[in-house]
Amino acid sequence: MRSFIATMVYELHPDTPPDARKLLRAHLVGRRWQDRHEGDAMPSSAVWIRRSAEDHETTDDLHAACARDLGDAAAAVARAGRPIQVTRVWIQVSGAGTYGLARLP
Repeated sequence: MRSFIATMVYELHPDTPPDARKLLRAHLVGRRWQDRHEGDAMPSSAVWIRRSAEDHETTDDLHAACARDLGDAAAAVARAGRPIQVTRVWIQVSGAGTYGLARLP
């Protein structure tokens, strides 16, 4: 089994109410996505996860699983009666290298 880091940045329709945005993030965190790194908050629409993969799985499989997580979380928000629309998403799956929040001067 191999381990990867995936970062996901999503954009919601401007009319998405704040409570729906908060509920989406809570659903993602409930799916093991992290909204903090080493105690510091991630940007408001960014999350990350350490994800394991079987030997036969590729980064494409992990990318698709990440997209499903977001889709499932958005669907859960909609089922709760909150209007939500994901308009764009960026997902990067990496197996090595450095990652973390950049310290601003």
